[in-house]
Amino acid sequence: MQYVSFADESYLDGFKSIAAFSLKSDNLSQINLEFNALLSESNVREFKWQKLKDAKYRFCAEKLIDIVWKLINTDEARVDVIMWDINDSRHKIKHRDDSANYGRMFYHLHKYSLKRRPESSTWKLYPDEGVSVDWDTVNECLSAHGQQRNCISLPLFESYFSGTHYTIADFQEVKSHKEPCCQVADLFAGMSLFSRTNYDVYEKWCDFTSPILSLFPNEKPKMTNAQNERFLVLQYFDEGCKTRNLGVSLKKNRCLQTPNPKNPINFWFYRPQHEMDKAPTKKKVNSDMI
Repeated sequence: MQYVSFADESYLDGFKSIAAFSLKSDNLSQINLEFNALLSESNVREFKWQKLKDAKYRFCAEKLIDIVWKLINTDEARVDVIMWDINDSRHKIKHRDDSANYGRMFYHLHKYSLKRRPESSTWKLYPDEGVSVDWDTVNECLSAHGQQRNCISLPLFESYFSGTHYTIADFQEVKSHKEPCCQVADLFAGMSLFSRTNYDVYEKWCDFTSPILSLFPNEKPKMTNAQNERFLVLQYFDEGCKTRNLGVSLKKNRCLQTPNPKNPINFWFYRPQHEMDKAPTKKKVNSDMI
């Protein structure tokens, strides 16, 4: 089976994320036509989460989400998102190399997402350009991980090795304005961080806009027009995931998370795995930077 994955990143208030939107490659051309038609009808040249500040971009975002929900059922689509805090114990270190760390997070995200498809799958990976990463090394590491074979022991038979998990046939940067699937990744990368950094205000907004009458009416929370539009998208996504039983949690952890990473929409907040889990540092530091 052949698959394709598009990735994009986001940064907001000390948090970073990478989202990967993947699906079977058989119908990619037709799917791109559908996405491009949606963007054209929405009068949006390129969807970016940062541009979501009015109703035009809100409606576009909701329509993109609708297509993703459909593709989950028809083309084995997945959305996998990894988020991290640059001020946690792993990242708050001197001379942190953000480019190298991005490459590692990209690797962590994809080494799991690629294995959630059938064994011996073939992949094409297309990260959005603009991030200075040693993609050759990332490709080599992911390829090596995909070639690992699991030893399976059966109580009544001899042990045997399963086939390779996946093979990477192509790996190259792309321009997001030319790839609508990259724009989908941008939507989920941005929405994930927004849910993390704005949940307190979102909760007050939900209480204020609730149709259920309260004996003690809530005051309208202080927020920008952009926040209001993004709250509507977040609410639309949260309610839709619940209706479809996709296992995405928002309220419990006060941000988008998926308790079961096997689910087709997976939000993963990366936390340091142990004391030695540290972000990479720059090998050479100029004296004036010390």
